[in-house]
Amino acid sequence: MARRKKREGQSLHKVLGVPALFSTAYGNVGSSIYYALGVVAASALGLTPVVFMLTGLLFVTTAFSYAEATAMFPEAGGSSSFARHTFNEFVSFGAGWALMLDYIITMAISAFFVPTYLAAFWPTLKIWPYSSIGGIAVIVFLVVVNVIGIKEAARINVILAVLDLGTQVLLAIVGVLVFVSPKILFTQIHLGVAPTWHQLIYGISIGTVAYTGIETISNMAEEASEPGRDVPRAVKYVLAAVLGVYFAISIVSLSAMTVHYNVLPVDPATKKTLAVPVQPVPGKLAETGPWVLKSDPRQDVYVAVDTRDTRALKTAVVKATGPIYRQDGRWVTKIWGTQLGSVYMADPLQGIVQNLPGDLGWMRAILAPWIAVLAATILLIGTNAGIIGSSRLAYSMASHRQLPPFLGRVHPKRYTPYVAIILFGVIAAALVAPGSISALADLYAFGAMISFTVAHVSVVALRFKMPDAERPWRTPINIPFRGTSLPVLAVLGGLGTTTVWVVVVMTHATGRAVGLSWMAVGLALYVVYRKVKGYSLTRTVERVYVPPSMQEDVDYDQILVPITGTWVSDEMMVLACQLATEKGSSIDGLYVIEVPLNLPLDAHLVNERAKAERVLKAAATIADQFKVKFTPHVVTARQAGRAIVDTAAERRSQVIVLGTTRKRRIGNLVFGRTTDFVLDHAPCEVLLNLTPRGYPIEGSGAVEQAGRQEPPAAESARGGRGVEQ
Repeated sequence: MARRKKREGQSLHKVLGVPALFSTAYGNVGSSIYYALGVVAASALGLTPVVFMLTGLLFVTTAFSYAEATAMFPEAGGSSSFARHTFNEFVSFGAGWALMLDYIITMAISAFFVPTYLAAFWPTLKIWPYSSIGGIAVIVFLVVVNVIGIKEAARINVILAVLDLGTQVLLAIVGVLVFVSPKILFTQIHLGVAPTWHQLIYGISIGTVAYTGIETISNMAEEASEPGRDVPRAVKYVLAAVLGVYFAISIVSLSAMTVHYNVLPVDPATKKTLAVPVQPVPGKLAETGPWVLKSDPRQDVYVAVDTRDTRALKTAVVKATGPIYRQDGRWVTKIWGTQLGSVYMADPLQGIVQNLPGDLGWMRAILAPWIAVLAATILLIGTNAGIIGSSRLAYSMASHRQLPPFLGRVHPKRYTPYVAIILFGVIAAALVAPGSISALADLYAFGAMISFTVAHVSVVALRFKMPDAERPWRTPINIPFRGTSLPVLAVLGGLGTTTVWVVVVMTHATGRAVGLSWMAVGLALYVVYRKVKGYSLTRTVERVYVPPSMQEDVDYDQILVPITGTWVSDEMMVLACQLATEKGSSIDGLYVIEVPLNLPLDAHLVNERAKAERVLKAAATIADQFKVKFTPHVVTARQAGRAIVDTAAERRSQVIVLGTTRKRRIGNLVFGRTTDFVLDHAPCEVLLNLTPRGYPIEGSGAVEQAGRQEPPAAESARGGRGVEQ
């Protein structure tokens, strides 16, 4: 039987249950801990666990809103899809374009952290520009893979998600037993000083990065077996796992790498520290730290050090956040920090392992390479998820005429949206190049908060716009309001995500500049494109759906062509070669010599053997012109139809290409004795070409051409006849 291969744009199979939804979503959301922990700790310091809990509560409201809306509209697109149903196409585009930025940053930030974790084996990978070069190499590799169309295995994702969760739980348990002490946790909190109020607010806005990825479940809704039931369950499981792991890991990490301060010289006019030379700790690697002050080797450096400095001595220039005072004849200030947000910002979980006590050196030796490989693998899949998400979202937006069609263009052979894959891959690589972790985090929060806010507002608005619509699942805590129910969590979540977005715009310079520019360019592109095409800015342009019968490509690996040496069989040979060229198939050419009943089957039919050789040679010439593999076969039989059927079964043919001419119907025969038998008994599919009356049935251009190249074979004294179809 021929293979059926689904084309791009087909309806997705509804085969995913709760385990698949949970593991894929956790693999996306849970992987954020590998880079979010250090970024948040650099600002939130001793309040890092509190920040994760506050942003976790915001994540709960967001996840519930996504669960309700996705169960109501089980289709890919996330907040963009919700906005289309709730508002109009313009709002839908805005949400989708912001989500596109999220996917691109997912690519960039996940790819950037792959080499930093692999630095456990090659320390140079943690240093810029090698870290950026490694991240760009990851993106290029995955772009090529996705253009080719190689798909990641779902089972591998499930296994990695389980291993990831198990490793994080193990690290949390070990850390609680070894490091955690309430006294240590509380004594390193100096609210207003370390962190300052500005740092705390900034840390909360960055902390939302840890929980981005909930869109994954929404985008998989079309593949869920029972989305109304399975999506909310998967969301609840992801919430429980993520909140528990993040809180435990953040407590353990701050217990292992506590908050301290460095007394550094400062310029009272600019309130910036002077360039402070640092040097490596004896016995440690100079490239990756930890470092100590050159002026006081007994003092560890807790502030972030610029590893992009190519000089032998690194420098740290930090803005003073506390009081400036004189000490030993110079102006100094206390700069608070933790090695979790400095030395180990790029690989925070490795920081926990590296700070295990000396008597647990055996555990460090096991966990260090294990976490390096596991984190790199999970982040690699996260990068791939960003590529898949951005390209499929672009394909969907182009299908709805929100973007020019070329962005949704599908490769003619690979059936992948290659233009979007390459374009957004290049943008992600450009964002990785500077090597700024904080800039990537700023951009991540900018796009995510827009998408989350749209999701919250959509859930609230749908309660009034479609009060009687079927909702398989509702967010908890609802109050009656104007004939319907008001989802309290969605309201609070919308206010929260809007506030965080405003904070990002006000305090994150990179997020403000790049994020607002991204949205402005996108909206301008949308307006110009829709105006040029004459589409409304708000009304949906109906998608052109491909009928199910046109959603499959039929691949024939093995083709059987009965050859008779006629114009009809010549055409069938050309048709078979065209099929084989497109699909890379092989052709078996079959010439059947029908032996009369008065002769034995092994009779020496010299004349027919010679004709068979000429006919098959001519067919091979046709195949050679198409550069198709051709195998000739000659069989003797009493009845040609039976010989064709038996050969098809023996050669495991997937299709028989058969041609015949219109004939006067005799009895029960419709097309003729041979053709009718093949149609009734063929073990595979049959492609039948029926030529009109008057079509030449005698002679063959291919055979005549071959005959001019060699002398005709001698006539046989004993008769036989070729197959008649």
